Amino acid sequence: MQAQASNDRSVALETQGVIHTGKSALLRWLERVALALVVLYFAVHSMPRAWGSLVTDFPNYYLAAQLAHQRFDTSRMYEWEWLEREKDHRGIPIRVIGLVPITPFSTLFVWPLTGLEPLIAKRVWILLSLALLLPLSWMLRQMTHLSYQRIALVFAISVPLYRNIEFGQFYVLLFFMIVAACWSYIRGWHALAGALIAIAAAAKIFPLLFFVFFLQRRAWRALAAAAITGAVTIALSVGVFGWNVHRTYLREILPAALHGEAMPPYFTTASFSGILHVLFLSEPAWNPRPWHDSVPAFSILLPVLSMLVLAPAILLIRREDNSPRRILLEWSALLTAALAVSTIPASYNFVLMAFPVCVLSAILLERKQYGWLAILLIAYLGIVGPIPVPAAAKGLAILIGTSRLPLIVAFLAGIYAMLWGKGAAGPHSRDWSRYAWAVVLMAAVAANIHSTWVRESGVRKEFAYRLPIQEQGYINAHPRSEAGDLRYVSFSLDGYHLITANDAGYTQDPESGSLNDDLSYTTGRGRLLVERALAPESVVVAPANPRQIVLQNAQDPMISADGETLAFLSEDRGRRQLMIHLLSAPSGQPDRTLTPPGLNLYEASFLSASEYAFAASDGSQPQIYLADATHANAPLGLGVSRYPALSPDGTWLAYSRMEGGVWNLWIRDQRTGAVRRIGNVPCNEIQPSWLADSKTVLYSTDCGRNLWFTAVAQRKVIP
Repeated sequence: MQAQASNDRSVALETQGVIHTGKSALLRWLERVALALVVLYFAVHSMPRAWGSLVTDFPNYYLAAQLAHQRFDTSRMYEWEWLEREKDHRGIPIRVIGLVPITPFSTLFVWPLTGLEPLIAKRVWILLSLALLLPLSWMLRQMTHLSYQRIALVFAISVPLYRNIEFGQFYVLLFFMIVAACWSYIRGWHALAGALIAIAAAAKIFPLLFFVFFLQRRAWRALAAAAITGAVTIALSVGVFGWNVHRTYLREILPAALHGEAMPPYFTTASFSGILHVLFLSEPAWNPRPWHDSVPAFSILLPVLSMLVLAPAILLIRREDNSPRRILLEWSALLTAALAVSTIPASYNFVLMAFPVCVLSAILLERKQYGWLAILLIAYLGIVGPIPVPAAAKGLAILIGTSRLPLIVAFLAGIYAMLWGKGAAGPHSRDWSRYAWAVVLMAAVAANIHSTWVRESGVRKEFAYRLPIQEQGYINAHPRSEAGDLRYVSFSLDGYHLITANDAGYTQDPESGSLNDDLSYTTGRGRLLVERALAPESVVVAPANPRQIVLQNAQDPMISADGETLAFLSEDRGRRQLMIHLLSAPSGQPDRTLTPPGLNLYEASFLSASEYAFAASDGSQPQIYLADATHANAPLGLGVSRYPALSPDGTWLAYSRMEGGVWNLWIRDQRTGAVRRIGNVPCNEIQPSWLADSKTVLYSTDCGRNLWFTAVAQRKVIP
């Protein structure tokens, strides 16, 4: 009987083994079929699109690197209009371009490709990105022991990976650096890990979070290497691009990115910042009726929710447990938390999720927790799948269209559960530094609540001066009014157009569908002239007869008060000078230069050849210069200032002054030299122009919107 029972058990075990082997074989074949299908899709659909088109975002990196390589003055390369002009001059076949919020250093990775044509350079970049998947797969296998087939499948089902390839984005290289840093740290090469993280952080800011990992684990060699490498990358970037553009990034762009306002915040993204902007903050054009208009609710919820998601990734780091699994989980937590609290996440960012998915999959397979593994893969598919985000979602309906965010938070909660559990954490020792970190994080939340409340309350003071213009672009710039017509340059995905609005409606130049950009204009004595950016230079034309070129190599035209003289800015390698052209002069008569070659002009205001003002830089920060009866291109001592505008009667000078990282309106009495502040808001008021009464100014303001995406406002500044 006992022998029979033993034999039955043996048969049963063999049967179970056969069944298990059969299931494993079936699973492997299903994985192979799925991998083959998605690779086929990539080969016949995604790759041809990427190979044959030049779309965002590769041209952004390429053009910035090319400008530096050609020794252009790049101090203004973050300004949308300035960069669009340089793109047009090179004939790069993409409709719009912009660098915000890309760091200057990240563009240097494309430097070796700038000698190639843009599309050829992108193709080389695509091949390099695909090549990086090989060492990435090898390192992931070394760390997680997953099979190459499963790692390849994790990559292959990632739509963000295809977006990276199609857009020529940077995140495959960033992914490589982050994974290589983790691999190096586990092998004990802490200095190399720190150096790689520093390079990654110089390219994209969020890898700075891994400095906290090194600090928590007392990895002093990693921190020292990171500090040294970071200093070298900064020095290299400043050496190539100059300090002015880095000052702009640190003082204006980085704060806006941290606030979630470097890009339009009311166009729904799967971020706490985007969702809360739509739910709680009003904006006259983009979000006139939020679900509940409440600055306090926004100011409290954004810092609190972000810290609730991020804090455990910091506090659960245990330096007493140096096992590779623990390190992989902590690395995964920091990476996923960075994506969860990102203020402007794009679809291609989530290619980074392949790392934590591989780590968690390996652990769950080892534990044979197949149910949790299935949930993990479903969540991953929801995060990296082609989920459309409804741009027009209103009220609480926005929560339905942003499912990626709750899935990431749920995914992160699973990592935190593993870190908290005994199986992953090991024995806990008393470490008072965690309490210090907790205090620091709570203080950061309190400070963030206060600063957000003050900022968002302040920017809404500007809404009272906004004009309800009919045709709204992302940017509405250079507003001017003449004889009942309101004109401004409008930027949309269709390019830059001059809009003329009046009681009869509005007109647009050039028409929709044109590949030309109108970047500036001037009016006077019944004439309208525009700067049209072409290759290889900008020209001044009359919209009524655009084929007749008034001036070559001319930017920002300005007709004098008497209508006889046309002033303009002439460019050479990004540096500009103020020149004048007599409209009645015979053909061939040379134009005259008004400003010295040592100054790089930003903007100018022109009444006549003997009375004008301009903003310029001599290599340092810009300031305003004046030429009139008592000044000859003399600096006025107005501080860091730009956008001069002389009133028609010559009595007043309106301008913008930089204080606290923002540009606000000021005016100067030209008779006495006295100055008076007009605006006092934590956002930008720029590009003023006077109405005919010399008492009222039109200007551009980004208050309540996002950095430099301005609306048109009007304010009476003289009683």
